[in-house]
Amino acid sequence: MSDNTIRSDEDTGAHQMAESRAAQAAEVKAKPAAEGQPPARPARILVMDDDESVCMLASRMLARCGYAVATVADGQEAIASYRQALEAGEPFAAVIMDLTIPGGIGGKEAIQDLLAIDAHVRAIVSSGYAGDPVMANFADYGFKGTAAKPYTVNELRDVVARVLK
Repeated sequence: MSDNTIRSDEDTGAHQMAESRAAQAAEVKAKPAAEGQPPARPARILVMDDDESVCMLASRMLARCGYAVATVADGQEAIASYRQALEAGEPFAAVIMDLTIPGGIGGKEAIQDLLAIDAHVRAIVSSGYAGDPVMANFADYGFKGTAAKPYTVNELRDVVARVLK
């Protein structure tokens, strides 16, 4: 397994990360998002996951692809951060949300609030539970794409680029 992959255990969701060298993920060679060129002004991406190591690695992957990244731990924080950024005139270009947050608001619930704030929100659902109906029918829930864990930097880059088109 490469250092730039997020692992998932089907029984526990995404609670395990890449090998101990995950901190070196920023060194991964990846093509920038838009046709081989980084955005003129980096698009802002909000990542929501209760696993701090997932947030760290996804943040490094996205930064390597030329994006500016903010991270939050649950849906309540994601909703507040999204609203605050929108009101400040610096909206997030996309949001990547973990499907389920044990004991908190996950992406499945948070997407409804985000759609109420911004009907055009570009949200990507992320999960290690590939068989979940939300992952299979993401558009029915208001999501624009999926990032199935484990994902590589190139897979994450590609889904974000598709959603931002």
